[in-house]
Amino acid sequence: MGWKQELRQANRQAWDHENKPALKNLDSNMKKNTTFIKKCKTSLAADSQQQLLNDIKKLSLEKYISEIVAGVLEGMLKCKTSTDIRACVEVVSALHQRFPTSFTLLLTSGLAKALQPGNRQQLASLTSEQRDRDEAARISRQRTYIRIAVELWLVGVLRNVEDGITALATDSTAQADGVAGLVDSMGVTKKRKPPTADPLPDNNPKGFVFRVLRELLASDVEQHVNMPLVTSFVKNFGQDVLGIIPRKQRAADSMNDKEGDENNAPAPATGAESDDFSMVTPEQRQAIKELLLSYYETVAKHLKKEHKYIKKMGSRNHELLFSRGQLSEDTKLRFEKNTKAYEKLLSQTETLADGLDVDMPDLPEEEGVAKVFVTSTANSVVEGKENLLINSVWEDDDARKFYEELPDLGVLVPGIFLQAQPKKKDTDADDAAKTDDDAPTTDLADSPDLDKQDDDLDIGDNDDVDANAIVDEAMADMDKDETADNVKPAELTKLDLLLNRLTTLGNRDMIDSATVEFCYLNSKNARKRLVKVLFTVPRLRLDLLPYYARMIAILNPFFPDVGEAILAALVHEFRGLQRKKTVDLAETRIKNIRFIAELVKFKVAPLHTIFYCFKVALDDFTNQNIDIVCSLLESCGRYLLRTPETNARMQSMLDTVMRKKTVQRLDTRQVLMIENAYYMANPPERSAVVEKERSPMELFVRRQVADLTKKSLDKTLRTLRKLDWADPAIVHLINKLFQKIWKVKYSNIHLHAILASGLNKYHPTFGVQLIDSVVEEIRVGLEQNIFKHNQRRIATVKYLGELYNYRMVDSPLIFDTLYTIVTLGHEYGRPSRDRISPMDAPHDFFRIRLICTLLDTCGMCFDRGRAKKKLDHFLVFFQMYIFSKTKPPMDVDFMISDTLEALRPQMRLFTTYEEANAEVDVILLEQLKSVQGTDDKMQEDGFEDSDAFESSSDEDDEDNVLARVEGRGDSGDDASVAAEADEEEDEVVVLKRQEQQRKEEDDEFEKEFSKMISDSIDSRKHEKKTTMLDVPIPMNLRGAQDRRREQQQQQQAAQQQDSASEPNGTMTFTLLTKKGNRQQTKLMEVPSDSTLAVTTRSKQQAEREEQQQLKRLVLSYEEREQQAAHQRKKRPIRNEKKSCLFLTVSPFRPKQRLSKRSAWPSR
Repeated sequence: MGWKQELRQANRQAWDHENKPALKNLDSNMKKNTTFIKKCKTSLAADSQQQLLNDIKKLSLEKYISEIVAGVLEGMLKCKTSTDIRACVEVVSALHQRFPTSFTLLLTSGLAKALQPGNRQQLASLTSEQRDRDEAARISRQRTYIRIAVELWLVGVLRNVEDGITALATDSTAQADGVAGLVDSMGVTKKRKPPTADPLPDNNPKGFVFRVLRELLASDVEQHVNMPLVTSFVKNFGQDVLGIIPRKQRAADSMNDKEGDENNAPAPATGAESDDFSMVTPEQRQAIKELLLSYYETVAKHLKKEHKYIKKMGSRNHELLFSRGQLSEDTKLRFEKNTKAYEKLLSQTETLADGLDVDMPDLPEEEGVAKVFVTSTANSVVEGKENLLINSVWEDDDARKFYEELPDLGVLVPGIFLQAQPKKKDTDADDAAKTDDDAPTTDLADSPDLDKQDDDLDIGDNDDVDANAIVDEAMADMDKDETADNVKPAELTKLDLLLNRLTTLGNRDMIDSATVEFCYLNSKNARKRLVKVLFTVPRLRLDLLPYYARMIAILNPFFPDVGEAILAALVHEFRGLQRKKTVDLAETRIKNIRFIAELVKFKVAPLHTIFYCFKVALDDFTNQNIDIVCSLLESCGRYLLRTPETNARMQSMLDTVMRKKTVQRLDTRQVLMIENAYYMANPPERSAVVEKERSPMELFVRRQVADLTKKSLDKTLRTLRKLDWADPAIVHLINKLFQKIWKVKYSNIHLHAILASGLNKYHPTFGVQLIDSVVEEIRVGLEQNIFKHNQRRIATVKYLGELYNYRMVDSPLIFDTLYTIVTLGHEYGRPSRDRISPMDAPHDFFRIRLICTLLDTCGMCFDRGRAKKKLDHFLVFFQMYIFSKTKPPMDVDFMISDTLEALRPQMRLFTTYEEANAEVDVILLEQLKSVQGTDDKMQEDGFEDSDAFESSSDEDDEDNVLARVEGRGDSGDDASVAAEADEEEDEVVVLKRQEQQRKEEDDEFEKEFSKMISDSIDSRKHEKKTTMLDVPIPMNLRGAQDRRREQQQQQQAAQQQDSASEPNGTMTFTLLTKKGNRQQTKLMEVPSDSTLAVTTRSKQQAEREEQQQLKRLVLSYEEREQQAAHQRKKRPIRNEKKSCLFLTVSPFRPKQRLSKRSAWPSR
């Protein structure tokens, strides 16, 4: 800035006529002075600066002031760069310092006239094209003038517009100034006053620049053609004149300041100059700023108006594209021109807002309107938003890769084979863009109505034109500038082989490699042949269309003529097929529309092409067009619906399809096709599957249970036992895993039962909860009877049977479950043909499957004792249940036969419902009689013995659990499990909670037992007492030891008398009598043939025989155990079915285990 300060100071002195240099011996040669004028006209740039300054000092130049001013004004237009402008300012300052009263005044007048706005009357008489050219030329000139004028104003050469004169006066008084604004309204010419160094404040405090800007902007509040001048002023002098630092520059300076602080280096000083040397007063600065801000407000309104108009125009063109298939050339050119003008206005507004430090106006986006730019090429749609929605446009990731990840031929193939040459059209457009920057922006809203811009689209005009002819015509104009192809025979052979091989390319890698191979054989004729081969794909080979479209998409960036030719042929073929209503072309129609759809998904074909085809087929929604619409929806319906630019349009057309399907009378095939295509394009909404977040402990436990095998059974059991069972979360997790058995493999259910049995030994609460949940699940399944839960119900019933096999439940629970399955929901608890149950329909046979599954799992264990009799009775009841339904299907019939044959091969099978019902009545009558019998008979035939048997048979230990695994695993696995079980046999787990529960249960049992005893005593008070003959003698009557000895002697004497009296026929009894409160005993002789004697004698004999039998059983127990073990080793198990062990317990017999062989019914 130092050079400006020096010039400013020198120019001030020139205005004050101070330190005027005394130039002597000045050359007045006309030739040299004329040469100086020519130099000024030619250039005032930096290369001629020094020479011009020397000539100013040496030449007189006084007689050529007017010519010098004209030459300087002409030379100013040659200054384009900052260096040239600086040189121009120095040259003009030198002339000002020599001729302040003549040159400067004429220059002021010339610059003020050059910066005047255009004449409106003259512009109105011109055409639009001439007007645009004249305005562009004016703007280009004034941009240079205003920049130099501001620089001259800042250095003090120019002061006010009023200082200017149009010509030098012949006398001391100057002529009237002809500059606009200096002549008063009355036309009276005012006499000038001599210029002074410092004009009065009231004269014109705002200066030359303000007056010029005000004249330019006052008449430009609507179209804003002078926006380039304003932006140039703000960009170059916003900091010096306005004192405003642009936002971008401030951001850059802040970054430099931070870097300077880090490097301890001072940042370069920025900002306006000091007020001591500034020619811009605060009043002038504020006036210019207010002027520009008011102009910016009008610009913001103009921008909003044009933004709304261009959006409306784009929306209209967008609708026409999808409804008619194409736009007229005039519409395309008009839209391109208006869009370019709008973008230019937007860019200039952004520059002005940044220079004035104000915010840009809000430009709202209209909903549902996509930003579309139309061009005349095949790829005629350039979308302003993202083309795809993330993870929703394509069906899966493989489809996304197939349509989006295309190989780049620029990397795979040398550039010489791609023949990528820039088009002349592009270079011409670049040259035109340079001149368009100076063109003024016009008001787009003044264009004609949008509704009158478009012409109707004809489907076709020539029925006889073949699609192959269209291909030839499209390819005829390709590569007109190419030289003649000199194709070698070897290359032709390779090309033929490649084209013949295209029909065999059935995957992505093969088509990509074939495309690269074609590039090495590329030529004009090769591309023609390729287009014909791709277009003439067999109509039945629809599987090739995606791969052919991918090949075209790969070639399209480098050879767009291939895609254009195929697309033109396909569209022409579509129009021809629409005119031919024959049905025999259905396959060709489907091939045509699918090919176009594939090109749309690869973005080779514009979107409006497929919508045009869609609309044509939808307008005549009958017969073959229904197939076309369905094929289109299946191919690219999802793509068009999920793409933001086409979502609204596609949704409306889908609604139209479904509405036409409802209104028209279509056959079943067509209705089904339309519905399938609709749901393929717009599948019903489903909630996203959210993956559950599980803790590491939960993942570990689930992994242990999921990977359960025979070999890992004992290890898993030990691992689960080591968990923190005091933690409720762990207990809840284990319960959930074991209760939801349907999530386990069906073949591994028995392994989970083994594991549950092992955990039940140490955690009985877990076993109780598991059994309750299994039984509850079975009952809930019976009540709901939901078809989708059938497999779940089968697994649950299987699980219950396995739990019985491994001694977690008793047989009464199994039989209760069996009877619940066949009776739940039936009236009176008995199925009948006459009474239909809503919970168990006659044609529903799933309960039969449940019964067969449960019996196949644990039914073979009920072959002895009371359980066998119970199972026999249930099988009769089961047959009655089967006959109460309709005839079962074949698979259910076979299942019933297999189950009955495995359990009771010799069982009598009924043939009618009446026979089974009569047998059930007999069984129920027998059970009723047994219940109504005496206490002794109930003890013999009733439920007490059965319960005792079942409870004793359910006692479990590790040996019994391991014995049940023999039928499922190998001998090695069994041995390891048995060894592990023996090691853990002595472990005892005592839980305080269990002890507390047992104590509470004992207290409750004692309370209930006392209540039962008291109730029993009260109920037997009124019963008739029976005499008891054989009772022991009370202890208080036996006396002391001497009495006992006497009693023994008496007994011996009595035995001798008995033996002696037997011939006499008497038996001695002791009679207990009571006299008062004393009890007395007396000996009594009874005849031996009396009933009392006979009964007593037979009872004593039976007791002696039973004692002898018990003695023999105890002595021979060990011998039988050894023989049974020897037989098991000698005879291996033939089948690998589950083994069942039974323990027979009676008050007089010890526990004995039946062999595995005895557990199976004989065949």
